[in-house]
Amino acid sequence: MDINIETVMERGRAAFAQGDHVAAEVHFRDALAAGRDDADVHHHLGFIARTRGDLDESAARYADALEHSPTDAHLHNNLGETRRTQGHLAEAAALFRRSLQLTPDAGPIAANLGSVLVAMKRPDLALPHLEHAAELDPNQMQVHSDIAMCLCSMNRYTEALAAYRRVYEIQPSANDARYLEALALLALGDFENGWRKHESRWYAHLGQPLRRVAPGPYWLGDADLTGRTILVHAEQGHGDTIQYLRYIPLLRQRAARVILEVQPALKPMLAGLPDVYARGEDPPPYDTHCSFMSLPRAFRTTPDTIPAAAPYLTVPPDSLAKWQERLGPSDGRRRIGIAWTGTSSVWNRSIPLPLLEPLLDRTDCEFHIIQTTMEPDDRTTLEHLPHLIDHSTDLADFADTAAVTELMDLIVSVDTALIHLGGALAKPTWTMLPFGAEYRWLTAGTTTAWYPTMRLFRQPELFGWPQVVEAINAALSDATAPLA
Repeated sequence: MDINIETVMERGRAAFAQGDHVAAEVHFRDALAAGRDDADVHHHLGFIARTRGDLDESAARYADALEHSPTDAHLHNNLGETRRTQGHLAEAAALFRRSLQLTPDAGPIAANLGSVLVAMKRPDLALPHLEHAAELDPNQMQVHSDIAMCLCSMNRYTEALAAYRRVYEIQPSANDARYLEALALLALGDFENGWRKHESRWYAHLGQPLRRVAPGPYWLGDADLTGRTILVHAEQGHGDTIQYLRYIPLLRQRAARVILEVQPALKPMLAGLPDVYARGEDPPPYDTHCSFMSLPRAFRTTPDTIPAAAPYLTVPPDSLAKWQERLGPSDGRRRIGIAWTGTSSVWNRSIPLPLLEPLLDRTDCEFHIIQTTMEPDDRTTLEHLPHLIDHSTDLADFADTAAVTELMDLIVSVDTALIHLGGALAKPTWTMLPFGAEYRWLTAGTTTAWYPTMRLFRQPELFGWPQVVEAINAALSDATAPLA
């Protein structure tokens, strides 16, 4: 019987080596049924199950293999990869960590541990392992990309530049790294190189889906616009469009006609401007076109030449009148618009609502919720904060949001479209920023050249939201300090 089982195992190994996983699985299962219960058979069956997408079976087989061979680093790593794919990140991290303890000089395992810690939103813990992986194998492109992301999250943009450059040295077609390098340059205040390299986004996986397919040449500031019509189209988020609308008066000085194509939710707010169309509508004919986010490059913007006059937006009168009636007269307390949730695609931009309770418990301020999305647990938290005035289900578009914003004494928000709207309306706006803030806020400072009425409250360290809330609370208690 032993000889027969070993023969079956050899057939399984041979089929596996030839890539015939169907036949290999038959042989390994026959061996298992005949009594071969060891790490080898379970490991092979676990790998085969993973390749066909049966992750539960794969995890079970790898776990069985580890019962027989608990010091096998390869098994720990393979089970870790399966658990990571299943979304069990903490368990995957523990498995990768154990695997790395068993084989400290295994670069791919160090890279796996680093990447899963990145996915767990712990760049501080991920970075040492990623750097170790890069030392062991300097040509792992994804490792250098992950290193750069960690460094940016930790407000170490200068070091991140070198990591991004290493990525496209390894793979010259890695335009995502060029695009992200541009954002790091902008964060460091190098607008000349940053805006120029920012145009590489059109050739990156991150930017290609955002590209507007439009006839006519793309304008980047060089061509004369005299007598010509230009289409300016939205590209990324609502906040980006609001921020770069500041360039439209400058553009109207150059071109005969400027047509705006914006996100549908923004169009009602811009009803007072000429030639505004929502994305999806057919704009009139035009000669050339440009994205809102290319306007800083087109105007060769430097930190000293940012067009910062505010307000540069106005609220539609009918929306303002509607919300004035709805809110009624103030009772004398400061009215504060609040938002704590930013885009879900940026991991460090939102604040868990419970962390804001020390601020929202204040009775000397009247807090108004000015956001439309909430995490599942937010509604439960709001049950303990009944004095908050919730407009989240009443904001049909940005005309409503702009009206409520205009009626506030102060806006306090994370980095989301609301703070751009507050700044564009010249409202006192306090922006709560993560430690590694987005490029437009640079790396330090409490003010920004983009918005004269804005104050920046930065995390002093990674995950430092409690300190931000404490600083805002203290600023609200300082009766002598101006809001803007």
